[in-house]
Amino acid sequence: MFVYFPSCNFTRTFPKTSAAAKEFMAKQGVRVEGCCRPGHKNLTDGEQALVVCQTCTLLIGERRPDIPMQSAWEYLDSLEIAWPDYHGEKITVQDCWRARNNDGLHAAVRSLLHKMNFVVVELEKNRRNADFDGEWLYRPSAPANLKMAPRSFEAIQPYIQLKSPEEAQALMQAHAAQIQTDRVVDYCTACHTGLLHGGANAVNLMELLMGTEG
Repeated sequence: MFVYFPSCNFTRTFPKTSAAAKEFMAKQGVRVEGCCRPGHKNLTDGEQALVVCQTCTLLIGERRPDIPMQSAWEYLDSLEIAWPDYHGEKITVQDCWRARNNDGLHAAVRSLLHKMNFVVVELEKNRRNADFDGEWLYRPSAPANLKMAPRSFEAIQPYIQLKSPEEAQALMQAHAAQIQTDRVVDYCTACHTGLLHGGANAVNLMELLMGTEG
């Protein structure tokens, strides 16, 4: 059985979309959990976790290595669904640094966009070469994350480069300046927030799938 973790950060950032996604998953027969911090304890043999958040991926992955896990995008891409049609709109894909080694996620994101009739535009640093994670790498890791998944988050520490708010803002603006399409699609809350701070017209992939953008 599949178990969907809707992500606290994702739900706060996209309340309407998160509610629609949870309703959609439930209709597919997927069990919908709450916060991954207590919720990972409820996973049982024979279940598979579906995650929409890169932090949830790290936390559940370390705490429950006995449970298979995949991105929600891979699950959604496996469904025979008539997704919304965006009529050949060109859209740039923003890959997330924390998901840079997840080839299955990268493929599913692009497959879903093609199924929605988007023309996908790639950034130079994409997929395994992605170096963007919003401002996530410019701030200290949350102590609660370090405590709950020390192996995963300690491995990230060498990549963190603390920046002032002004420095981070300048980096977000420089990154957004690369985007040549009207909209850029992301699948990570930190990336989404960073893109918006940089002035990009960002939309989350789940907003497109659920038809809740704008």
